[in-house]
Amino acid sequence: MAASGSVPSGLVGIPVFPAAHLKSAAHGGSWGFDNLVGILAEISEETPAGAVSIAAEIIAQAQTRGEPVAWIAGTESIFFPPDLLDRGIDLRAISVIRAGAEPESLTAAEWLIRSGAFGLVVLDLDGEGNVSDASLGRILKVAKRTQCAVLFLTRKHAGAPSLGSQISLRGCVTRCGAEPILVHLDTVKDKRSSFSPRYSRQYHGPSGMH
Repeated sequence: MAASGSVPSGLVGIPVFPAAHLKSAAHGGSWGFDNLVGILAEISEETPAGAVSIAAEIIAQAQTRGEPVAWIAGTESIFFPPDLLDRGIDLRAISVIRAGAEPESLTAAEWLIRSGAFGLVVLDLDGEGNVSDASLGRILKVAKRTQCAVLFLTRKHAGAPSLGSQISLRGCVTRCGAEPILVHLDTVKDKRSSFSPRYSRQYHGPSGMH
């Protein structure tokens, strides 16, 4: 056994990284459901560009793990049900709450997460979102305790700040092309990792349904 602090001759020249960094690189940049559990995440788009489609993928992943999902609509419109159905999502297993303004949406989210009955709660906020760190802090606390994934959908450009300091992961959506539509999700904030690759997907269908 080599002495503490020394490197065996056969390993000289091989880069060595702390295990914590390797774990962070492997999981921190991922938008998979498993990596969103117990944190607050935000997906932003300046104009409708594919945020709902990406959220639908996260919902599908949650459902494959048997996790109930809640969608809180703080906007006048809501997702297009047939679009989610085509992605293999069980609409009967999604609880939809029309909460109206942001204060009501946040209160509804806190109640749902605190109940421990949901594995994923999506808050579709109108506009950029005007949420206090105190509200986010309460939601984060119960999300950690109940191991719930919380995803905010907001409308703003990539240069705008995230909802608050309690947001661990934020991505901004852009798209290009007409048919199929190529959607990119660029991670602009990730507290757990500095390694944040671009997440891209191709979608088919009218642009208004994305």
